[in-house]
Amino acid sequence: MSQNEAFETKLALLQEILDKKHAALVGVLNISENQETLYLSPPSQERREFLMEMGKEKQRQIDEVMTYDEVFQRVYDSIAEEFAEKGAAYKERVRKLQSSINEVLQLDVKIRAQEEKGKIAASVNFAQKSSQADVNPANTNYILSRYKEASKNRPQSLE
Repeated sequence: MSQNEAFETKLALLQEILDKKHAALVGVLNISENQETLYLSPPSQERREFLMEMGKEKQRQIDEVMTYDEVFQRVYDSIAEEFAEKGAAYKERVRKLQSSINEVLQLDVKIRAQEEKGKIAASVNFAQKSSQADVNPANTNYILSRYKEASKNRPQSLE
């Protein structure tokens, strides 16, 4: 495989990683939206169990996102010097990568806003029903803090 082919393969891999990360983030956003709805519903054993399962799935998705970030960074680091030299020859691919990064960052902002809304809904719900045992709001805070911590380590651009 020539150096140009290897470079092109790594660019394609970067795009694939971003596409998978985007899909995982959409999953996290959907779960967050559904959690908010459930926080506002009447308490029940089914709701509690469903929220716990949703939390587990959201954590799995967040862990996936963190893995994608790590792999993306390793691949990008492996071609960073070449990228500076050859990037101009791959303008369309670079634009697509930048566009994908922007989409991922926009999703990140939506997730953060949705998590805050869910946190508020959970707080209101728990305050109203403080006498009943229900979903532990600490789990919501833990997942949000894990997501925020993971986002600090995400690559911001390909410049």
